Amino acid sequence: MTESEFIKFYRKRNYCRNEEEAKRRIDLFWNVLLKALDENRKVVFKGWGMFEKKDIRSRRIVAPICEEVSYTKPKKAVKFRAGMKLVETVNKNSGKDE
Repeated sequence: MTESEFIKFYRKRNYCRNEEEAKRRIDLFWNVLLKALDENRKVVFKGWGMFEKKDIRSRRIVAPICEEVSYTKPKKAVKFRAGMKLVETVNKNSGKDE
């Protein structure tokens, strides 16, 4: 599902006036989530899952063609770990299609 398809789905499901309002609501959720991750490094939605900000170390990379050694820059990444209720819901809904 693309972003525009998701926005249309969200608009129909939540009775938004137009797609701009739906996009604004979705963007608001992500902005608040990212600000919370900056402050607390972890956001937990009970039963749904956990967003966590993790530090990624520098890694050594060797280019196979020229055998040149380089290193990546250390960075931060957002990881998501699904909760049991989300996993059960996805597995339950995927069983209907078969």
